Amino acid sequence: MFKKRVLIVLVALAILAPAAMAAPAGVQKVNPPRGSGVVYYLQFDMVNGFNIGSGQYMEKFGKELGYTMKLLNARGSATEQINQMDAAISQKPRAIIIKPVEANTIVAAVNKARAAGIPVLSYDGTITDTTVEFHSVVGTEKIGQMAAEETVKILKARRGAEKGKVLQVLGDLGDFYTVFIDKGFRAVMAKYPNITVITKDTPGWESTTTANVVSDQLTVNKDIDVIFVHADSRLPAVIPVLEAKGIKKGAIELLGTDGDPSALQLIRDGWLKETIGVPMVQQVFGEFAFLDRILAKQKLATGQYDIKGVTADLVTEKWGPTLYLPGQIIDKTNVDDPSQWGNIKLK
Repeated sequence: MFKKRVLIVLVALAILAPAAMAAPAGVQKVNPPRGSGVVYYLQFDMVNGFNIGSGQYMEKFGKELGYTMKLLNARGSATEQINQMDAAISQKPRAIIIKPVEANTIVAAVNKARAAGIPVLSYDGTITDTTVEFHSVVGTEKIGQMAAEETVKILKARRGAEKGKVLQVLGDLGDFYTVFIDKGFRAVMAKYPNITVITKDTPGWESTTTANVVSDQLTVNKDIDVIFVHADSRLPAVIPVLEAKGIKKGAIELLGTDGDPSALQLIRDGWLKETIGVPMVQQVFGEFAFLDRILAKQKLATGQYDIKGVTADLVTEKWGPTLYLPGQIIDKTNVDDPSQWGNIKLK
């Protein structure tokens, strides 16, 4: 039955593909050749839909291109991930792909791998304190800007002007995903002095901590208009807090990021105004799109590339070549679009 459901989704994506995958002029196509050898993927965890889906597609695309994929799960522990990096290095693989638990603490292990001649590619997390061979990330600073622009629209519709109060719930400050979203969000909000932004972080991305932060802030700030939560997987923990305080759907507008299945359902249910979805499938494929050139130690040409129908920008940053993929606003008008990764059935 599972295989039939996956087939239906893939057929739907194929039907939609002709219109979606027409690359604009000047955008380069990538067709990586088959390779061989072992590639490790060091996962952050296997708790939320995004990380589960990422692991699933790492395996899928790696195997399709001829690589033997070895997946290790850090279970959200930076120490465990460092140990797993050492274990992977000892096996002398062709490459190591890592979704860093903590970008700062993994630097020494990354340098050790590169010193051993093993290319390191970062997925969905920017390692800025050293140089790595490649990053495939969603444009998180842009996501923050988009979220801020949507927040301003909401406040103007609610209050008739760009004013009000916003609670921004970050993740763990050791993760540059949340740091760069916050940077983009603040940059836009700085233009609106009549909008108050309360920003709180949540160490370890803990859902319980997230719920407590929201509860505490709603107690001391009863006039909050918008709650912006980084990472949709934590939104289900927020809803019971609102219900316990007698706050009805739409009384406070909720925004999220990622576009995971729980968020899409909350949009359908009327709790979530919108989320900024990420092209997870394309982001994973980005790790393999240039792998043959990375293994051959070729310089990657910057510019725009068509990554399975999504136009991405390859930029040379001080930390190495970085592929930026765009986010997309998901609301009630496109929540059922089968091309959203949150609508794909995961193992």
